Amino acid sequence: MVLWKHFESRNSAKLALGATCILTALSGCSNRSEAERVSPPPLVSVVPARTMTIPIVAEPIATTKALQEVSLRARVRGFLKEMHFKEGADVKAGQLLFVIDEEPFKAKLAEAQASLDQAEAALKKAKDSKAREVATAQVALSESMRDLSEVEERREQILLKRNASSIEDVQRKQALHKKDTAQVEADKASLDQAKADFDTQIAAAEADVEGAKARLLSAQIDLSYCRMSSPIDGRIGLAKVKLGNLVGPATGASADYTELAVVRQLDPIGIDIQVASRYLGRAAQLIAEGLPVAVFRPGLEGEEGRRFPGKATVIDNTIDSTTSTFTVQAEVANPEKTLLPGEYVKSEIKVGEMKDAVVVPEQSVIETQAGPTVYTVDAQGKVVVAPVRATMSYQGLRVLESGLQPGQQVIVAGLQLVRKGMTVKTQPASADVLTTPEAPTAATPDTNAKTPGE
Repeated sequence: MVLWKHFESRNSAKLALGATCILTALSGCSNRSEAERVSPPPLVSVVPARTMTIPIVAEPIATTKALQEVSLRARVRGFLKEMHFKEGADVKAGQLLFVIDEEPFKAKLAEAQASLDQAEAALKKAKDSKAREVATAQVALSESMRDLSEVEERREQILLKRNASSIEDVQRKQALHKKDTAQVEADKASLDQAKADFDTQIAAAEADVEGAKARLLSAQIDLSYCRMSSPIDGRIGLAKVKLGNLVGPATGASADYTELAVVRQLDPIGIDIQVASRYLGRAAQLIAEGLPVAVFRPGLEGEEGRRFPGKATVIDNTIDSTTSTFTVQAEVANPEKTLLPGEYVKSEIKVGEMKDAVVVPEQSVIETQAGPTVYTVDAQGKVVVAPVRATMSYQGLRVLESGLQPGQQVIVAGLQLVRKGMTVKTQPASADVLTTPEAPTAATPDTNAKTPGE
């Protein structure tokens, strides 16, 4: 019994000591838990909202086209003999491209030259004619014969009065005088005819010469058509007819000339943009002021997209009644010739600008069921949720029409750590979060906004 009490006393002391230790341990854990509950405020990165001028850019779909396009056609009939280019290569204005067999046209040219020489010889002969001089001399001879017969007639009449001549002799002299007088009139008429014939023959010979010259020129033109050169700088496409084929005008009634190849100008390249008719006045004003236009082509996987700068040049003179749009033509630099005619591309047109627009980094605008919101930090370091009206995006920035004032601190990093009314610790965001581009070239309107061309 004594031993049991001693054992029970020892156990009780041990239990009391263990309980004391447990209470002490629990008391220590409780103190540490209370310390852990008081955590420091979260660290967030902020940037101030600020104002800047934002260009308003429309992005209609456009179509590329060649500003100059020439179809090379055979204007004379013959066999295609030579090709002096590589298909798909760049060619220069005046560069020889095709040659049609020239021999038949050289023969026609020689024949036309001979006809001209003959006509010119005939003209020279007509000009050198002495028919007028001969006729003039004949008139003078006839007049002298008439005068002589007149003198002889008077002499016979005087002799008849003196009974030294007979009446028959007088009548003979009178008849001779009449004959000579008539001969004078006839020779004068021949002289007039010779003069008229001279002028007529000269005119006819000159006409023959002009006709021969025209036939010679036609033969020279036909011969020149055998050699076809590029009229413009550009890129030639595939040859539509191979060497040895018969080309030229169709033998039927239609003037169908064989197409040999097409040369298209690629630099600069043209852009056709369809714009809604209600923007006609505004478009005309912008083009008169030098409206810049750019074409954007997205890159392949792993490659960056590329912009091709240019400017609008002219508005077409009609409105399409089916679409109620008009065409704006632009010229875009294409030095590497990577844009080809007939391609659909996205164009970028600066149609205006927003001055003193409030902008924040795009990642700071959170889309919620209630609309776009921005988390800001007030002067006491507390988080404030600001509903905003966000419009277009511009190179990583979002334009706000209302809801923020310039200078308010906007949270751009650490948004997942904060809630409304929480006290936070702030630090400036990195410098590239809110950077103004050196040469702004694009502003994307809100998807709900209407842009020219829609």
